[in-house]
Amino acid sequence: MKTNKIMADFQFLNNKVIEFSIQNSLSNTKDKVIKVDYDMDYEIVSCNELEDGYLGIVDFIVNLTGKIEESESFKIHLKMRGNFIGSKSKLSIDKFKEMLEVNGTATLSQISRAYITSVTSLSGMPPINLPMVNIYAMMKYKNNSSDNKS
Repeated sequence: MKTNKIMADFQFLNNKVIEFSIQNSLSNTKDKVIKVDYDMDYEIVSCNELEDGYLGIVDFIVNLTGKIEESESFKIHLKMRGNFIGSKSKLSIDKFKEMLEVNGTATLSQISRAYITSVTSLSGMPPINLPMVNIYAMMKYKNNSSDNKS
């Protein structure tokens, strides 16, 4: 099937790592259970209407803390930025923003997952896999938390 006949109105352009840090004081992890605390969030950096479409930027933020014992731990911080475009003829700005929040965040969560798995594997640590998250639940939680701050 020709791709131009089935191409989505929302497209991923590219991504880049904006911030990354890793602190690793783990020594021998063989046969030890690592307890990992995951904290994930996202931010719509911009959502703009252009002459021929829409352009949006999303940041996906991951903070991990892992422990084996009180003396052994690691911390990882990652901020992954993605750029997305949308068809102005097929989408409203509100629909594009919704797709940016849902589809953009889901896309970046999987790219971040692969990035962290690779980096931890290459850092002499056990590979850390981010859990899959329910983006709709994340949005709802985020909206409820921001409502409570007002």
